[in-house]
Amino acid sequence: MSVAGITYWNERLERMARPALERHQFDLLREQLGYVRSRSPFYRRKLDAAGVVPQEIRTLEDLRRLPFTEKDELRESQERLPPWGDFACIAPKDAVRVFQTSGTTGRPVRVMLSRKDWHENFYEQFSYFRCGFGLTEDDVLFVPFNYGLFVAWWGFQMAMERAGLMVIPGGGLSSKDRLRAMLDWGATVVCGTPSYLLYLAETARKHGIDLPGSPIRRIVAAGEPGAAVLATKKALESQWGAECFDDVGSTEISNFGFECTCHQGTHVVESMLLAEVLDPETQAPLPDGVVGELVLTNLCCESMPLIRYRTRDLVRFNRQTCECGRTFLRLDGGILGRTDDMFQFAGVNIFPTQVQNLLHGVDDFSQEWQLVVPPMGSGRHLRIRVEPANEQVARARIDAAREYLVETVKYRVGVTPDVEVCAIGSLPRVEGKARRVVRETA
Repeated sequence: MSVAGITYWNERLERMARPALERHQFDLLREQLGYVRSRSPFYRRKLDAAGVVPQEIRTLEDLRRLPFTEKDELRESQERLPPWGDFACIAPKDAVRVFQTSGTTGRPVRVMLSRKDWHENFYEQFSYFRCGFGLTEDDVLFVPFNYGLFVAWWGFQMAMERAGLMVIPGGGLSSKDRLRAMLDWGATVVCGTPSYLLYLAETARKHGIDLPGSPIRRIVAAGEPGAAVLATKKALESQWGAECFDDVGSTEISNFGFECTCHQGTHVVESMLLAEVLDPETQAPLPDGVVGELVLTNLCCESMPLIRYRTRDLVRFNRQTCECGRTFLRLDGGILGRTDDMFQFAGVNIFPTQVQNLLHGVDDFSQEWQLVVPPMGSGRHLRIRVEPANEQVARARIDAAREYLVETVKYRVGVTPDVEVCAIGSLPRVEGKARRVVRETA
């Protein structure tokens, strides 16, 4: 510990000067390229077609010679050679864990992990997260999820157990019973999607459970944008009376980013991943501070490492040293949206997180919402479905809040929406990723 109140997992790497850090990354990258070329038929074809010699990749300029990896390529590989495709670097008999993507944007991609990846690399990655969040072996983690093929909190739980935290499994319980169990077992940390954490807070209020007065001091949110959306973060922290931390990742590339206790953006674990920010259309590199698509390369994974994987996440890089002392780059505002979430309406590019941020700044509405997109040419407006914050909100305040939201979205987003106020509890609540955008077909 070298900065007051800050704990590092690997201080040498986390505070390494950027030129040295980049040399470290490229040393690992050359090894990884040789490894995937020898073990993965998929990557052997791609690298040979691009004329790539692994030992020649030494600079960011050289990096541009490497071909991208697209999620559709992974799907096609597994459809052609089920169940695992030909991009893996291990045989199925060497895997100890299997997962699959959520499939929200197409057929799920299956992922298998070796002993080394599951027991060593996942632990290494999540140890950066644990120290960034300020968690210690004195903490008690409550995990309110039913486990299945979705990676969800499997890796986080495993790493926290190994670090010495007590873990309370919350699967198989109702939301009310989960809240009671958190308090009965003395949980100090709770994880979940932003949507579900907000729903748990709503459920607590309905049943007279005092979350701000509980021992819970940290909440870790992942799986969807929200923890780094300022208005949502404030709502989470206010309703839980706890500090909220962003955790970002995906099933395919693994968890790659964590928010530290200084809350100045989401750090990328650059000792284990190489990150780029590119123009989504031209694939040209973008300078820090400019929003672009995040492209990641696994530097340490041995099971299914991905090279220049297009995440479709939109981010803004900041490579200035954080107040915590870490030189790992930060994503200002975390994941800002996704290129495949963006849609055009009335000639305007719209990201759901824009609407989320504006809505969560209106106290008279709850945190639940949906965006209903009518067919182009229908003549209907974009519709935002919301609920009153509680039954005590007067009709006049609801009407004023509706008018405020319409005008704010019109000014900040560039379209004039309809705002539909629904009955309390009528919008869907889910444990996992919430479906916020509904596209009408007629």
